Amino acid sequence: MNEAEKKLRKRRRHIKQATDVNRKHADMMKTESIARHERSRIQVRSEVMENRQIDYKSHMKWLEN
Repeated sequence: MNEAEKKLRKRRRHIKQATDVNRKHADMMKTESIARHERSRIQVRSEVMENRQIDYKSHMKWLEN
């Protein structure tokens, strides 16, 4: 195996590793985004329910869940 082939193999290995890292990062960002949206929904629901001056339940059916 000559130097050119070794360099090419090394380059391909690095590209493959970088692709794997990028894929894992994209999956992680997607998972975090879903979790963040879920926390946001919970926060909105708790803030609305906390306001005792206005009865939101009669207007917003999604609060009952």
